[in-house]
Amino acid sequence: MSRKSIYYTTIYVNLYQLTLYKTDQGLVLITTKTDQPENFAEEWLTKTFKDYQLIHDDQFFNHERDQFTAYFNGQLTRFDFTLDLHGTLFQKSIWQQLQQIPYGETWSYSELADSINRPEAVRAVSRAIGQNPLLIVVPCHRVIGKNKQLTGFRSGLALKKSLLQLESN
Repeated sequence: MSRKSIYYTTIYVNLYQLTLYKTDQGLVLITTKTDQPENFAEEWLTKTFKDYQLIHDDQFFNHERDQFTAYFNGQLTRFDFTLDLHGTLFQKSIWQQLQQIPYGETWSYSELADSINRPEAVRAVSRAIGQNPLLIVVPCHRVIGKNKQLTGFRSGLALKKSLLQLESN
């Protein structure tokens, strides 16, 4: 088996720092400087690809950089770049459903479970959301507790709150 090439770049938009990773098939991972654990990217890449080589390439991400800039400036509500999702069938179904939550809206974990006709699967839905590798693009930040409280987010609740505020304007 040959090594998988994973390209990466770090972009800075306003107060945000994102590191983007992609294969030739599309974006696979987005991390922030506030991710927990701090070595989340390394752990995720090793688990997902086993044998890979990281290649720094800023030019390979021009389209993504432009879209994130527009998003953080309040000029873009939906991303259109190619994704290369890696997960179980259930995780992928949840991540695809997350992309159906309209910009500026929030759903509870229960509402998301109901939307896939699996109301009993709230915990499984929550776990799948927690494994989402594509923060912001697959908008897990739009999922909140049933009591309207902000809950878990790999990059911290401060970033989740900030993203929700950005989208509410």
